[in-house]
Amino acid sequence: MRVIQGVIIHDVIGRPKIILDQLADGLNTLGFRTAMKEYPALLEALFVPSSEKLNADSVIGVLQFPKDMDDNESTVAGFIHTFIKNAEVDTLEKFLFFATGAKVLPDFGLAKIQVKFDRVPSIFASTCLLEVTFPNQFDTQDSLRVSLQAVINTATGKSFNCV
Repeated sequence: MRVIQGVIIHDVIGRPKIILDQLADGLNTLGFRTAMKEYPALLEALFVPSSEKLNADSVIGVLQFPKDMDDNESTVAGFIHTFIKNAEVDTLEKFLFFATGAKVLPDFGLAKIQVKFDRVPSIFASTCLLEVTFPNQFDTQDSLRVSLQAVINTATGKSFNCV
């Protein structure tokens, strides 16, 4: 009985404690643990998931479009804004997964997703670089919607970089 009790205590308390102790030591290395104790509210967002729902404005806020765009690219950028504004939370999560590999805003909303335009036949993403490349021309809002919906719906599992 004592053996079983010892195994349970080790699995339930011991192993997690070892991991937490190693994490604490790592945080101490650069004084981050002290800062966490002094400013818990400020650093809470780094460790505690937000209860806020993902919304179109937050996704649009992390998109960074080129400063210089021609007329076609400006039109496509408008189509992208419209697509995101009209998207449900599930679609926004799929878009973020396609663009970043995660269903949440990159770096807690602090990082930007670079939107690029090129003479390419399809939409593709470089998740490590946080870049999404769009064809520099779509004839209609509906054609962008169909194309973008197709790529984000097929972005699942580990094979999500290009469609």
